[in-house]
Amino acid sequence: MTTNTQVFLNDLIAKNIIKETDGTRKLTIQGVTKNYKVYRIPPEYLHYNIKNGRIISSINRYEAEGNVLNLTDKVAYNNILQQYIVESNSVALQSTKANIKLFGQRLPGVVLNDGRVIDGNRRFTCIRLINAEDGANLYFEAVILDQAEGLTDKDIKRLELNLQHAEERPVDYDPIDNLVEVYTVIVKDKLFTVEDYARNTNKRKSEVEKMVKKAILMAEFLEFINAKDKYYVARDLNLDGPLQEVMGILNKEDSSDEVEFLRVKNALFTALAIPYRGDTTRYIRDIGKDILSADNREEFLEEYEDIVEDVYETFQEEENVTKEVIRKVNADLESKKKSESIIEDKITTTRITNIQGKPVDSLKRSITTLESIDTDQISRLDATSKQEFKSLMDNINATMKLFGEKLGI
Repeated sequence: MTTNTQVFLNDLIAKNIIKETDGTRKLTIQGVTKNYKVYRIPPEYLHYNIKNGRIISSINRYEAEGNVLNLTDKVAYNNILQQYIVESNSVALQSTKANIKLFGQRLPGVVLNDGRVIDGNRRFTCIRLINAEDGANLYFEAVILDQAEGLTDKDIKRLELNLQHAEERPVDYDPIDNLVEVYTVIVKDKLFTVEDYARNTNKRKSEVEKMVKKAILMAEFLEFINAKDKYYVARDLNLDGPLQEVMGILNKEDSSDEVEFLRVKNALFTALAIPYRGDTTRYIRDIGKDILSADNREEFLEEYEDIVEDVYETFQEEENVTKEVIRKVNADLESKKKSESIIEDKITTTRITNIQGKPVDSLKRSITTLESIDTDQISRLDATSKQEFKSLMDNINATMKLFGEKLGI
Protein backbone atom coordinates (compact mmCIF):
# COMPACT_ATOMS: atom_id res chain seq x y z
CA MET A 1 0.00 0.00 0.00
CA THR A 2 1.37 3.42 -0.88
CA THR A 3 0.93 6.28 1.56
CA ASN A 4 2.64 8.96 -0.55
CA THR A 5 -0.59 10.66 -1.65
CA GLN A 6 -2.24 13.11 0.76
CA VAL A 7 -4.59 11.31 3.11
CA PHE A 8 -6.67 13.15 5.70
CA LEU A 9 -7.28 11.34 8.96
CA ASN A 10 -10.89 12.48 9.25
CA ASP A 11 -11.62 10.64 5.99
CA LEU A 12 -10.13 7.48 7.50
CA ILE A 13 -12.40 7.85 10.53
CA ALA A 14 -15.38 7.86 8.18
CA LYS A 15 -14.03 4.67 6.54
CA ASN A 16 -13.56 3.04 9.98
CA ILE A 17 -9.79 2.66 9.36
CA ILE A 18 -9.18 4.97 12.31
CA LYS A 19 -11.34 4.16 15.31
CA GLU A 20 -12.39 6.19 18.31
CA THR A 21 -11.33 4.96 21.76
CA ASP A 22 -13.07 5.67 25.04
CA GLY A 23 -10.17 7.89 26.10
CA THR A 24 -9.80 11.66 26.08
CA ARG A 25 -6.98 14.16 26.55
CA LYS A 26 -7.36 17.65 27.97
CA LEU A 27 -5.80 20.37 25.81
CA THR A 28 -5.82 24.15 25.87
CA ILE A 29 -6.21 25.62 22.38
CA GLN A 30 -6.86 29.29 21.60
CA GLY A 31 -7.35 29.87 25.30
CA VAL A 32 -10.06 27.22 25.69
CA THR A 33 -9.41 24.07 27.73
CA LYS A 34 -11.49 20.98 27.02
CA ASN A 35 -11.31 17.22 26.59
CA TYR A 36 -10.63 15.89 23.10
CA LYS A 37 -11.43 12.41 21.82
CA VAL A 38 -8.56 9.96 21.35
CA TYR A 39 -8.32 7.72 18.25
CA ARG A 40 -6.37 4.57 17.34
CA ILE A 41 -4.38 5.46 14.21
CA PRO A 42 -2.34 3.08 12.00
CA PRO A 43 1.23 4.50 12.11
CA GLU A 44 1.65 4.39 8.32
CA TYR A 45 -0.75 7.31 7.97
CA LEU A 46 1.36 9.55 10.22
CA HIS A 47 4.59 11.49 9.74
CA TYR A 48 7.07 13.36 11.91
CA ASN A 49 6.99 17.10 12.39
CA ILE A 50 9.97 18.60 10.55
CA LYS A 51 9.88 21.54 13.01
CA ASN A 52 10.26 19.30 16.05
CA GLY A 53 12.44 21.26 18.47
CA ARG A 54 14.28 18.17 19.78
CA ILE A 55 15.85 17.36 16.41
CA ILE A 56 16.01 20.78 14.82
CA SER A 57 19.83 20.87 14.58
CA SER A 58 19.96 17.35 13.08
CA ILE A 59 17.50 18.39 10.37
CA ASN A 60 19.53 21.56 9.89
CA ARG A 61 22.65 19.43 9.26
CA TYR A 62 20.82 17.12 6.82
CA GLU A 63 19.54 20.02 4.73
CA ALA A 64 22.86 21.91 4.89
CA GLU A 65 24.50 18.89 3.27
CA GLY A 66 22.28 19.41 0.24
CA ASN A 67 19.60 16.88 1.09
CA VAL A 68 15.87 17.52 0.84
CA LEU A 69 13.25 16.11 3.19
CA ASN A 70 10.23 15.42 1.03
CA LEU A 71 6.92 13.89 2.08
CA THR A 72 6.34 12.46 -1.38
CA ASP A 73 8.21 9.43 -0.05
CA LYS A 74 6.72 9.20 3.43
CA VAL A 75 8.55 5.98 4.34
CA ALA A 76 11.98 7.43 3.57
CA TYR A 77 11.03 10.72 5.24
CA ASN A 78 9.91 8.97 8.43
CA ASN A 79 12.94 6.67 8.52
CA ILE A 80 15.35 9.62 8.37
CA LEU A 81 13.62 11.59 11.10
CA GLN A 82 13.09 8.47 13.19
CA GLN A 83 16.85 7.97 13.37
CA TYR A 84 17.29 11.53 14.62
CA ILE A 85 14.65 10.95 17.32
CA VAL A 86 16.49 7.79 18.41
CA GLU A 87 19.84 9.57 18.51
CA SER A 88 18.48 12.56 20.44
CA ASN A 89 18.10 10.42 23.58
CA SER A 90 18.48 6.70 23.01
CA VAL A 91 18.37 5.83 26.73
CA ALA A 92 15.01 7.56 27.28
CA LEU A 93 13.65 6.02 24.08
CA GLN A 94 14.58 2.48 25.13
CA SER A 95 12.88 3.07 28.48
CA THR A 96 9.71 4.32 26.78
CA LYS A 97 9.77 1.40 24.34
CA ALA A 98 10.05 -1.15 27.15
CA ASN A 99 7.20 0.55 28.99
CA ILE A 100 4.94 0.47 25.92
CA LYS A 101 5.72 -3.22 25.41
CA LEU A 102 4.62 -3.97 28.98
CA PHE A 103 1.68 -1.65 29.47
CA GLY A 104 0.78 -0.19 26.07
CA GLN A 105 0.70 3.50 25.20
CA ARG A 106 -0.55 5.30 28.28
CA LEU A 107 -0.35 8.96 27.22
CA PRO A 108 -2.10 9.84 23.95
CA GLY A 109 -0.28 12.01 21.43
CA VAL A 110 -1.57 14.89 19.34
CA VAL A 111 -1.65 14.85 15.54
CA LEU A 112 -3.03 17.04 12.79
CA ASN A 113 -5.58 15.95 10.23
CA ASP A 114 -2.83 15.80 7.59
CA GLY A 115 -1.00 13.17 9.68
CA ARG A 116 1.68 15.38 11.24
CA VAL A 117 2.65 14.34 14.79
CA ILE A 118 2.64 17.45 16.99
CA ASP A 119 3.12 15.71 20.34
CA GLY A 120 4.34 12.19 21.06
CA ASN A 121 7.22 11.79 18.63
CA ARG A 122 9.08 9.43 20.97
CA ARG A 123 6.01 7.28 21.59
CA PHE A 124 5.30 7.25 17.85
CA THR A 125 8.91 6.15 17.23
CA CYS A 126 8.67 3.36 19.81
CA ILE A 127 5.49 2.02 18.24
CA ARG A 128 7.10 2.08 14.78
CA LEU A 129 10.16 0.25 16.14
CA ILE A 130 8.12 -2.39 18.01
CA ASN A 131 6.03 -3.06 14.91
CA ALA A 132 9.16 -3.41 12.75
CA GLU A 133 11.21 -5.46 15.21
CA ASP A 134 8.53 -7.73 16.71
CA GLY A 135 6.08 -7.96 13.83
CA ALA A 136 3.47 -6.35 16.06
CA ASN A 137 0.51 -4.31 14.86
CA LEU A 138 0.33 -1.49 17.40
CA TYR A 139 -1.65 1.67 16.73
CA PHE A 140 -0.68 5.18 17.75
CA GLU A 141 -3.32 6.68 20.03
CA ALA A 142 -3.77 10.42 19.64
CA VAL A 143 -6.09 13.38 19.53
CA ILE A 144 -6.74 14.55 15.94
CA LEU A 145 -6.85 18.31 15.34
CA ASP A 146 -8.16 19.76 12.10
CA GLN A 147 -6.41 22.87 10.79
CA ALA A 148 -9.47 23.64 8.70
CA GLU A 149 -11.32 24.50 11.93
CA GLY A 150 -9.37 27.74 12.34
CA LEU A 151 -6.06 26.47 13.78
CA THR A 152 -3.19 28.73 12.78
CA ASP A 153 0.51 27.84 12.65
CA LYS A 154 0.95 29.94 15.79
CA ASP A 155 -1.82 27.99 17.59
CA ILE A 156 -0.10 24.72 16.67
CA LYS A 157 3.35 25.90 17.78
CA ARG A 158 1.88 27.29 20.99
CA LEU A 159 0.30 23.92 21.75
CA GLU A 160 3.55 22.10 20.93
CA LEU A 161 5.55 24.37 23.25
CA ASN A 162 3.01 23.98 26.03
CA LEU A 163 2.95 20.20 25.81
CA GLN A 164 6.70 19.68 25.42
CA HIS A 165 7.92 22.28 27.89
CA ALA A 166 5.19 22.94 30.40
CA GLU A 167 3.79 19.43 30.89
CA GLU A 168 6.65 17.07 30.15
CA ARG A 169 9.63 19.10 31.42
CA PRO A 170 12.01 18.41 28.52
CA VAL A 171 15.10 17.25 30.42
CA ASP A 172 16.17 15.42 27.27
CA TYR A 173 16.17 18.60 25.17
CA ASP A 174 19.66 19.29 23.90
CA PRO A 175 20.42 22.85 25.12
CA ILE A 176 21.57 23.96 21.66
CA ASP A 177 18.39 22.62 20.06
CA ASN A 178 16.47 24.60 22.67
CA LEU A 179 18.44 27.74 21.74
CA VAL A 180 17.79 27.14 18.05
CA GLU A 181 14.06 26.85 18.71
CA VAL A 182 14.12 30.08 20.75
CA TYR A 183 16.10 31.87 18.04
CA THR A 184 13.77 30.61 15.30
CA VAL A 185 10.39 31.34 16.86
CA ILE A 186 11.27 34.57 18.69
CA VAL A 187 14.11 36.27 16.78
CA LYS A 188 14.00 34.95 13.22
CA ASP A 189 10.34 34.18 12.49
CA LYS A 190 8.94 36.47 15.22
CA LEU A 191 6.17 33.95 15.81
CA PHE A 192 6.20 34.66 19.55
CA THR A 193 7.25 37.49 21.82
CA VAL A 194 9.39 36.75 24.86
CA GLU A 195 6.27 37.02 27.01
CA ASP A 196 4.32 34.59 24.79
CA TYR A 197 7.12 32.05 24.82
CA ALA A 198 7.56 32.29 28.59
CA ARG A 199 3.83 31.84 29.17
CA ASN A 200 3.58 28.82 26.88
CA THR A 201 6.66 27.04 28.23
CA ASN A 202 6.04 27.75 31.91
CA LYS A 203 9.28 29.74 32.18
CA ARG A 204 10.03 33.09 33.77
CA LYS A 205 10.28 36.05 31.40
CA SER A 206 13.82 36.77 32.67
CA GLU A 207 14.85 33.18 31.89
CA VAL A 208 13.58 33.44 28.32
CA GLU A 209 15.29 36.82 27.88
CA LYS A 210 18.60 35.19 28.81
CA MET A 211 17.92 32.35 26.37
CA VAL A 212 17.21 34.86 23.59
CA LYS A 213 20.42 36.76 24.34
CA LYS A 214 22.43 33.53 24.29
CA ALA A 215 20.68 32.35 21.11
CA ILE A 216 21.61 35.62 19.38
CA LEU A 217 25.24 35.16 20.50
CA MET A 218 25.16 31.64 19.05
CA ALA A 219 23.93 32.97 15.70
CA GLU A 220 26.55 35.75 15.73
CA PHE A 221 29.36 33.33 16.52
CA LEU A 222 28.30 31.02 13.69
CA GLU A 223 28.37 34.00 11.34
CA PHE A 224 31.83 34.95 12.69
CA ILE A 225 33.20 31.53 11.66
CA ASN A 226 31.32 31.57 8.33
CA ALA A 227 28.78 28.97 9.42
CA LYS A 228 25.68 31.15 9.29
CA ASP A 229 22.48 29.21 10.08
CA LYS A 230 24.47 25.97 10.53
CA TYR A 231 23.12 25.39 14.01
CA TYR A 232 24.36 21.81 14.10
CA VAL A 233 27.92 23.18 14.24
CA ALA A 234 27.08 24.85 17.56
CA ARG A 235 25.74 21.52 18.81
CA ASP A 236 28.80 19.61 17.57
CA LEU A 237 31.04 22.06 19.46
CA ASN A 238 28.99 21.79 22.70
CA LEU A 239 28.74 25.57 22.84
CA ASP A 240 26.02 25.96 25.46
CA GLY A 241 28.40 26.31 28.44
CA PRO A 242 30.98 28.49 26.64
CA LEU A 243 28.23 30.77 25.30
CA GLN A 244 26.90 31.15 28.83
CA GLU A 245 30.34 32.39 29.91
CA VAL A 246 30.61 34.74 26.91
CA MET A 247 27.19 36.18 27.77
CA GLY A 248 28.21 36.67 31.41
CA ILE A 249 31.36 38.53 30.38
CA LEU A 250 29.56 40.74 27.87
CA ASN A 251 26.86 41.57 30.42
CA LYS A 252 29.56 43.40 32.40
CA GLU A 253 30.67 45.42 29.38
CA ASP A 254 29.35 48.86 28.47
CA SER A 255 27.28 48.10 25.38
CA SER A 256 26.85 51.81 24.66
CA ASP A 257 30.53 51.90 23.68
CA GLU A 258 29.94 49.92 20.50
CA VAL A 259 33.58 49.84 19.36
CA GLU A 260 34.92 48.51 22.68
CA PHE A 261 32.01 46.08 23.06
CA LEU A 262 32.70 44.65 19.59
CA ARG A 263 36.44 44.36 20.35
CA VAL A 264 35.70 42.24 23.41
CA LYS A 265 33.03 40.13 21.69
CA ASN A 266 35.25 39.37 18.69
CA ALA A 267 38.16 38.50 20.98
CA LEU A 268 35.92 36.02 22.83
CA PHE A 269 34.58 34.59 19.56
CA THR A 270 38.16 34.12 18.38
CA ALA A 271 39.16 32.33 21.58
CA LEU A 272 36.04 30.20 21.22
CA ALA A 273 36.91 29.31 17.62
CA ILE A 274 40.51 28.27 18.46
CA PRO A 275 40.47 27.03 22.08
CA TYR A 276 43.39 24.99 23.38
CA ARG A 277 42.28 23.82 26.80
CA GLY A 278 40.12 20.75 27.26
CA ASP A 279 37.34 22.57 29.11
CA THR A 280 36.29 25.41 26.81
CA THR A 281 33.80 26.74 29.35
CA ARG A 282 36.49 27.16 32.00
CA TYR A 283 38.86 28.57 29.38
CA ILE A 284 36.45 31.37 28.44
CA ARG A 285 35.70 31.97 32.13
CA ASP A 286 39.42 32.37 32.86
CA ILE A 287 39.80 34.89 30.02
CA GLY A 288 36.96 36.93 31.48
CA LYS A 289 38.18 36.75 35.07
CA ASP A 290 41.96 36.91 34.65
CA ILE A 291 42.31 39.09 31.55
CA LEU A 292 39.26 41.16 30.64
CA SER A 293 38.60 42.06 34.28
CA ALA A 294 42.29 42.62 35.08
CA ASP A 295 44.79 45.44 34.66
CA ASN A 296 46.32 43.90 31.51
CA ARG A 297 43.00 43.98 29.60
CA GLU A 298 43.95 46.74 27.14
CA GLU A 299 47.36 45.22 26.51
CA PHE A 300 45.68 41.91 25.71
CA LEU A 301 43.08 43.43 23.36
CA GLU A 302 45.78 45.29 21.43
CA GLU A 303 47.99 42.22 21.08
CA TYR A 304 45.02 40.05 20.16
CA GLU A 305 43.63 42.27 17.36
CA ASP A 306 45.84 40.73 14.65
CA ILE A 307 44.82 37.24 15.76
CA VAL A 308 41.12 38.16 15.66
CA GLU A 309 41.51 39.46 12.12
CA ASP A 310 43.50 36.43 10.98
CA VAL A 311 41.04 33.91 12.47
CA TYR A 312 38.01 35.74 11.06
CA GLU A 313 39.49 35.98 7.55
CA THR A 314 40.66 32.35 7.61
CA PHE A 315 37.17 31.06 8.39
CA GLN A 316 35.54 33.40 5.87
CA GLU A 317 37.68 31.80 3.16
CA GLU A 318 36.37 28.31 4.00
CA GLU A 319 33.49 27.20 1.76
CA ASN A 320 31.80 24.72 4.09
CA VAL A 321 32.60 25.15 7.78
CA THR A 322 31.96 22.02 9.85
CA LYS A 323 33.41 20.63 13.06
CA GLU A 324 36.04 18.80 11.00
CA VAL A 325 36.98 21.99 9.12
CA ILE A 326 37.31 23.84 12.42
CA ARG A 327 39.69 21.16 13.68
CA LYS A 328 41.76 21.45 10.48
CA VAL A 329 41.90 25.24 10.78
CA ASN A 330 42.98 24.88 14.39
CA ALA A 331 45.73 22.49 13.38
CA ASP A 332 47.04 24.66 10.51
CA LEU A 333 46.53 28.19 11.81
CA GLU A 334 49.79 29.88 12.81
CA SER A 335 47.89 32.43 14.91
CA LYS A 336 46.63 29.64 17.19
CA LYS A 337 50.02 29.21 18.89
CA LYS A 338 50.37 32.96 19.28
CA SER A 339 46.86 33.10 20.76
CA GLU A 340 47.71 30.39 23.26
CA SER A 341 50.89 32.21 24.27
CA ILE A 342 49.18 35.58 24.76
CA ILE A 343 46.26 34.20 26.75
CA GLU A 344 48.39 31.94 28.93
CA ASP A 345 50.85 34.75 29.61
CA LYS A 346 48.14 37.23 30.59
CA ILE A 347 46.31 34.73 32.82
CA THR A 348 49.55 33.72 34.57
CA THR A 349 50.58 37.35 35.10
CA THR A 350 47.22 38.20 36.68
CA ARG A 351 47.31 35.19 38.99
CA ILE A 352 50.85 35.90 40.15
CA THR A 353 49.92 39.54 40.81
CA ASN A 354 46.88 38.46 42.82
CA ILE A 355 48.94 36.06 44.92
CA GLN A 356 51.65 38.63 45.56
CA GLY A 357 49.15 41.19 46.73
CA LYS A 358 47.47 39.02 49.37
CA PRO A 359 50.05 37.70 51.90
CA VAL A 360 48.51 39.66 54.80
CA ASP A 361 45.01 38.35 54.03
CA SER A 362 46.34 34.79 53.79
CA LEU A 363 48.14 35.07 57.12
CA LYS A 364 45.04 36.48 58.81
CA ARG A 365 42.99 33.52 57.58
CA SER A 366 45.64 31.11 58.87
CA ILE A 367 45.62 32.72 62.34
CA THR A 368 41.83 32.50 62.46
CA THR A 369 42.06 28.79 61.66
CA LEU A 370 44.70 28.18 64.35
CA GLU A 371 42.67 30.05 66.95
CA SER A 372 39.66 27.82 66.25
CA ILE A 373 41.53 24.75 67.60
CA ASP A 374 40.26 23.59 71.02
CA THR A 375 43.43 23.59 73.16
CA ASP A 376 41.84 21.30 75.80
CA GLN A 377 41.64 18.52 73.19
CA ILE A 378 45.38 18.69 72.48
CA SER A 379 46.30 17.15 75.84
CA ARG A 380 43.88 14.28 75.22
CA LEU A 381 45.42 13.24 71.89
CA ASP A 382 46.83 9.71 71.65
CA ALA A 383 50.55 9.19 71.11
CA THR A 384 50.32 8.89 67.32
CA SER A 385 48.16 11.99 66.97
CA LYS A 386 50.46 13.96 69.30
CA GLN A 387 53.43 13.09 67.12
CA GLU A 388 51.57 14.15 63.98
CA PHE A 389 50.46 17.38 65.70
CA LYS A 390 54.05 18.13 66.73
CA SER A 391 55.28 17.52 63.17
CA LEU A 392 52.71 20.01 61.84
CA MET A 393 53.80 22.55 64.47
CA ASP A 394 57.42 22.13 63.33
CA ASN A 395 56.33 22.87 59.76
CA ILE A 396 54.48 25.99 60.94
CA ASN A 397 57.51 27.17 62.94
CA ALA A 398 59.79 26.62 59.93
CA THR A 399 57.41 28.58 57.71
CA MET A 400 57.21 31.42 60.25
CA LYS A 401 61.03 31.53 60.40
CA LEU A 402 61.12 31.85 56.62
CA PHE A 403 58.60 34.70 56.77
CA GLY A 404 60.82 36.41 59.35
CA GLU A 405 63.85 36.12 57.11
CA LYS A 406 61.90 37.66 54.22
CA LEU A 407 60.91 40.54 56.50
CA GLY A 408 64.51 40.95 57.71
CA ILE A 409 63.74 40.13 61.36
